Amino acid sequence: MNHIGYRNLLIQYIDRQETDQPILTAQITQYVAKETGLAEADVKKAVNVNMARLEKADKIFRIEKGVYCKKIKTAFGYYTPNKETLFCRQLLYDRDDVIGYETGLSVLNRLGLVSQMPKKKCIATNMYTKRVPSGIQVEIRKPSVNVNRANYRYLQILDIIRDLDKAPVDAVRPEELLRGTVKTLALDTDALIFMARKFYSSKILIKTIDIMLGGLYETAQR
Repeated sequence: MNHIGYRNLLIQYIDRQETDQPILTAQITQYVAKETGLAEADVKKAVNVNMARLEKADKIFRIEKGVYCKKIKTAFGYYTPNKETLFCRQLLYDRDDVIGYETGLSVLNRLGLVSQMPKKKCIATNMYTKRVPSGIQVEIRKPSVNVNRANYRYLQILDIIRDLDKAPVDAVRPEELLRGTVKTLALDTDALIFMARKFYSSKILIKTIDIMLGGLYETAQR
């Protein structure tokens, strides 16, 4: 395997990754297969062997099976990113594609709708079947529809609207805060209402219309 230069290929790939970027053996295997012109099945074992050697050489740090991160040497010892941060990134991104978003009480707290600090961060993701490693305070939820870069902000807002009634909301004017968030994110109100109608309950649809129109819909129904 050494004459093909697996180790050098792995180091080249690892060096290109950001410090807080999870390094997946599946993605490295694809990279090595492409660079060598071999099938993924033919390079998989060599990749696993060399990743284990790089770990022993303090080049990388193993997070869980098949998941590593860069190990950076500093004047104060080795720096490795937070395991929870790396795990969340796997749930939120697949390379440059968005596959998840923060939801639940954690995002309500971040937006100032609730002051209660949740014990766990909640993420809705296409990888909702993924197991949460022991010691990581993350709850995984199945999204209403497959998440992508075009829709994740809309789904996040609709989840917030859905959770308003059951969350300990203590913001003075939560509806105004939500409308301000939608405006800040430059989201299209018609698109938001359309997604509420297509992927959420009729109750959420009515509530979305009411919030976005500032109570005008509710008044018209009386």
